[in-house]
Amino acid sequence: MTELPEDRVWARHRRRTGSVLIVGAGAAGGFLAEELARIGFSPLRLIDPDTLEVENLVRHPLGAGALGRPKAPALAEKIRRDFPPCDSTGLRADFLALPADRQRTLVGDADVVVAATDSAACQRHVNRVALSVGRPAVYPALWVDPRIRDAEVGEILWVLPGRRTPCYECAAAFRRAASDTEAARGARVDIQLVSLVTAHVVAALAHPGDDVSAILDRGRTAIYLHGFTPTSAGVRPVFPTSGLSSRSVRVPFPVRPCAACRGWRYVATSEASAADEAGERARVERPRPGRPSAVVFAALLLITMVLFIVAVAEGSHT
Repeated sequence: MTELPEDRVWARHRRRTGSVLIVGAGAAGGFLAEELARIGFSPLRLIDPDTLEVENLVRHPLGAGALGRPKAPALAEKIRRDFPPCDSTGLRADFLALPADRQRTLVGDADVVVAATDSAACQRHVNRVALSVGRPAVYPALWVDPRIRDAEVGEILWVLPGRRTPCYECAAAFRRAASDTEAARGARVDIQLVSLVTAHVVAALAHPGDDVSAILDRGRTAIYLHGFTPTSAGVRPVFPTSGLSSRSVRVPFPVRPCAACRGWRYVATSEASAADEAGERARVERPRPGRPSAVVFAALLLITMVLFIVAVAEGSHT
C-alpha cells in the first residue's frame, strides 16, 4: 500500500484541535469519539466502567475482537490505531466513584466535556462538576417512548457556564423523564446520526469563531433529531411525518433558582438573557388589554369622589 505524506493525510486534522473528555464510551460516546478523532480533536479522554458484551455488538463501534475488554481503553486503542495523530486514552472507571479532585482535574483539563451515559445521576453530577470548573458541556441522549420501549428521537443539549444557558438540571422539567434511561437497548434511532451532530456541537463550542459554530443558534440550546423510522404516537406531535428531520429549541430557565447553577428565569448574567429578562418583565407588568391598571383605577375613583362631593355641596346651597 502506498503511503501518503503525513502533511497530506493529516492536514485536515490540524485545522480543528482541542481536548475533549467523554464520560461514557457506549454506542453514542463511542461513535462520537471516533468522529472527533476523525475531524482532528486531540487529546481525547474516555471514561467508562463497563466491558463490551455480546449484546453491545449491534450498536457499538468495537467489534467481536474486543469482547470482554473494558470499553474505554479498547476504544482509545482503536482510535490511536486508526487515527495516529489523536492522543486518546481510556480509563475504566465510574466517574461518580472517582475522588472529587480527580473529577475536577479531568473536567478542567478539557475544552469541552461530553456526558454520554445512560445514568441520570452521572449526567447530573457531570453537569455540576462542569459548572464548578467552568467548562462547556454537551449531553447527547435518546427519547424512549414508554409504550414501545424503543428510542426514535435523539437529543443534544449543550450548556455554557456562568448561567449563559440553562444547565442540565435546569432542563429537567423540560426534558422527557425517560430521555436518558434505557436508551441504549433496542434503539431504532440512528445513533451514528446523533453522534455526528453532537460532534459538530462540540466543535462549535470548542471553536466559537469557526464556521461550524453557526450550528449553535444563540436563542436555542438543544437540537432534536428524528431518524428514518416511522413516528410512534408518543413523538408524532413533535415530528408528525416520518423521515429525517430536526428541530432546534430554546430550553427555558426554571421559574425558581436551579440547585445546580442558581440560574432562574428572572435573573440574567449575559446581554442576551438580560434582554430576555427585560422583555419578560415588560410582558408580565404590562396591563392586560381592556382592563385598567391600578393607577388608572385609583385616579378614576378619586375623580368620582370629587365630583360626588361637589354635587353634594352644590345641593346643600340650593
